[in-house]
Amino acid sequence: TPGSRGKGKQPEAQKSTWICWIYPLDPSPASLPFSGRAPYPSVPPELGSPRLDTGMTPPRKTLFPPEKICMDWRQKRRPGAGLHNLGSTCYLNVILQCLTYTAPLANYLLSRHHSRFCRQQGFCMMCIMEAHVRKVLYSSAAAIRPRAVIRDLKCKQCFNRPDFPGDAYEFLRCTVNAMQRACLTGSRE
Repeated sequence: TPGSRGKGKQPEAQKSTWICWIYPLDPSPASLPFSGRAPYPSVPPELGSPRLDTGMTPPRKTLFPPEKICMDWRQKRRPGAGLHNLGSTCYLNVILQCLTYTAPLANYLLSRHHSRFCRQQGFCMMCIMEAHVRKVLYSSAAAIRPRAVIRDLKCKQCFNRPDFPGDAYEFLRCTVNAMQRACLTGSRE
């Protein structure tokens, strides 16, 4: 509970508002998400070029060409807004922060590639995440309320009520599955 941390009383404003922040373990500039490193990581010469012959059947459809995947941030920018806890949603906020600060995913979502071609009617987790990532990274506020994600989320087996404590792993699994379904919807193959 908000009043259980530390000795003494907390101001009323702190009792009603919690913000979940994710900080890097290594605070050096090179470890920060928007450090301006090269857009593609280098492969050590002794490892050769990346191999695609994993013994697996190649996919029938490539959603995004591997050569266009940028493993680092495309632009330098300040860290985005934190997320307010709306009831017992800290587990949800942690997963949203992890997905928001996964550089290849964030780069893709910020490109609006999915929403430009999305043919899905109604709920689309990729469009929801795209709007969320843009809101977090472009906001000048210290923290935002992830109401749109909570309002639009349709994965009922993972997210029953926004005020009910949940399992972060289940929410991550549900979200990634919904994002994959959104990418595959409309595919002829």
